[in-house]
Amino acid sequence: MGDKKKCINCNRPLLKQKGVWLCIQCNSDEIDTNQVFIDQQESEDTVFIECPGATLYEPGTNNVIGGVKFHDNDDPMKGYKIVGEPVYAPDHKKRRRIKREALGSIRRCRACQDYTIRMRRKEGADFCIPSVKFPKRTRLRSVQHVSYEP
Repeated sequence: MGDKKKCINCNRPLLKQKGVWLCIQCNSDEIDTNQVFIDQQESEDTVFIECPGATLYEPGTNNVIGGVKFHDNDDPMKGYKIVGEPVYAPDHKKRRRIKREALGSIRRCRACQDYTIRMRRKEGADFCIPSVKFPKRTRLRSVQHVSYEP
């Protein structure tokens, strides 16, 4: 009896339709459960890119010691290779939607880009730039990268 799912609004039992639990009373009949989890399609002004992961540099140099190394730093479309093992930020997203005009300059998801920049700072990975939004914060939380896609 404990495995029956109930609606949080009306406390009636939920029905599973095409892999989604729905409350028939609270949801209209017009909900198309086929379209609930489908990614947005590319449009004329946007395109999806695949994120290869972050890049780890040797301190003080431009030598890649781990993660993604692009064959041409000016053109990410020429490909990349993985040095050592892949490096992914904890909030890595495999696909990212970007504007078509930014296609040649954006290479990865926001999380992996931020992680690459964060690991490159001379102040250290946990250094925090003071912010008016968080006046008492002096350090960033430590994060650990992973070598598998989260």
